[in-house]
Amino acid sequence: MSATNTTATNKRKAPEDDVKKQQDDDASDEDSDGTIQDIVDVDFDFYNPEEVDYHALKRLLSQLFSSDAELIQVGDLADIVIEENHVGTTIKVDGQESDPYAILSVINLKEQKANAGVASLCQYLANKCPKKDEALHKAVTKIFSLNDPVGWIVSERFINMPVEVMPPMYNLLQQEMKNAVDNNEAYTFEWYMFIIKVYKEVTPTVDDEEQQQEDQGAAKQPAAKKKKGKKSKSSSAASTTLLTNETFYYQAEDEIIASYASHQYDFTFTNKDKEAASDSKRAFSDFGIAPSRKLVFVHQSKFANLVDEIEKTCSNITPMP
Repeated sequence: MSATNTTATNKRKAPEDDVKKQQDDDASDEDSDGTIQDIVDVDFDFYNPEEVDYHALKRLLSQLFSSDAELIQVGDLADIVIEENHVGTTIKVDGQESDPYAILSVINLKEQKANAGVASLCQYLANKCPKKDEALHKAVTKIFSLNDPVGWIVSERFINMPVEVMPPMYNLLQQEMKNAVDNNEAYTFEWYMFIIKVYKEVTPTVDDEEQQQEDQGAAKQPAAKKKKGKKSKSSSAASTTLLTNETFYYQAEDEIIASYASHQYDFTFTNKDKEAASDSKRAFSDFGIAPSRKLVFVHQSKFANLVDEIEKTCSNITPMP
């Protein structure tokens, strides 16, 4: 999918040259067998978050927190994004009244700490910090005391949204925060907080199901061959065994963000049983993917460089054939 950025109400025009170049490059790509790929041209319009976006933003935030969304007042968080809509951008493809496909904004956690959504979010994330790492736990506890201003970068988009939309969104966010500070608004932060989607590779449960089917067939054979069925129990119990400790990222820009972290930690969902039981999520475990989240804190001194690297790296990503 290639992108063309267009002007939207109350939103500055995003840079088009790099995106247009990427669009032209995409159009010339061929599959390995020599056939031309199908190219879909889509105009992405950049808008300020508005009241009409409330339910869609709530769904995007629920998507970010997955099965744990019920533990956080995501509706209150959506309200803040809309109320502070002079900072932040949504992307739409069917006009201003349509649902956004992406959101990038920032919430001042210190200024909004009395909000039920912010309070539940901070409590949830603080509880996820591993206590065995004393230095990390001490640093995170201090940050969540909110004595210093912390800006949560609210970032979520549909999985099929191209990464090329992120550089102009981050550039807009950076400029809008600067404008807000020039107007004496509270958008100067000591820390920037990011919630990142990650996953690890585990043994696929689909393999266990095939093994169980084989074992069931073996169980019908003479008793001397039933020992194979006992082995399947240990195989099934190991169905969530990690294949590697490496962390993988769903979105290209998130790996860049994590590289700038002063503090970070991965965490699993509190409602992980609901996560595993969901039909839409079961495909992950079937094929050996264990979704989780990573919390990242980036010091304000590194934020400009982070945005610059997203601009350099994510504006020139060539899609896989």
